[in-house]
Amino acid sequence: MKRREAMLALAATTLTPFSWAQAKYPSQVVKLVAPFPPGGTVDILSRALAEALGRELGQAVVVDNRGGAGGTIGADIVSKAPPDGYTVLFGAVHHAIAQSVYPKLGYDIRKMAPVAPLGRVNHAVIVTNSLLARNVQELVALLKASPEKYSYATPGAGTMQHLMTELFKSVTKTNMTHIPYRGSGPAMVDLISGNTQVMFETMPSALQHIRAGSVRVIAVTGSQRVSYLPEIPTIAESGAPNYDATSWYGLFAPAGTPAPVVDRLNQAVNAAFESKRFRDQWISLGADPGGGTAAALAKLTSSEVDRWAAVAKSANITVQ
Repeated sequence: MKRREAMLALAATTLTPFSWAQAKYPSQVVKLVAPFPPGGTVDILSRALAEALGRELGQAVVVDNRGGAGGTIGADIVSKAPPDGYTVLFGAVHHAIAQSVYPKLGYDIRKMAPVAPLGRVNHAVIVTNSLLARNVQELVALLKASPEKYSYATPGAGTMQHLMTELFKSVTKTNMTHIPYRGSGPAMVDLISGNTQVMFETMPSALQHIRAGSVRVIAVTGSQRVSYLPEIPTIAESGAPNYDATSWYGLFAPAGTPAPVVDRLNQAVNAAFESKRFRDQWISLGADPGGGTAAALAKLTSSEVDRWAAVAKSANITVQ
């Protein structure tokens, strides 16, 4: 016993303050930055993830909403935070898109520390109830008959919702006016009231309004129908072959975050998704479960930067 105590004391004296802090991680509250306002998908999923990570880490994880500029404000905050694992980002495909549409972006999502994939969500093509379109074909007919009459809402310029709607316009040869908001919550309010007519919204944000009947869903954006709305066709089934667009999410930390801290966070994410309780909750929110390696998230991020850069270039999308 005395020998063991002596060894522990020696180890403590040889550890630097920084490495000692890593060994005890986490020893204080972890801040999970949700880079969109309350009410949208990222906010909804961030709160569920924070609770699950708190259980796995044995330390409180709190959500800090930092919305605006298509999610880039929150990401910029995290990129400049101390690389100690106490400020992390609920990242998304939006941040891969931002690399090509924001010429003055102050960070590069590819240079941040990837932690773990957090899964994917399908999007619903929803319309205000007063719009006389009950399927994609009828929507396309309306848009072609009155190209300047209709508008679509998004949670911000340069977001996934923005680019996937522009992709839809391109493949269907239609037009709508883009109305950007500071998040999905405010955009949804105007869609429900009829101030805008169309929205390509993520399922976790859209489902509650679809189920309440406050909006009408006419299609889903992925390659397959979703189990909880099996009667709703995909856009590809509805006359736009090969259309396939979904949102993905990932947990990121500031560049330079020590590998042991990243590993601990990765372990917590994977343990959460291995829990039936959390997986069921995640699925009930309209998301496919995540989990996996930091390397897998890094590879996905890089490929998605390239994919959406091509779409942004084709649609001539830039955000100042």
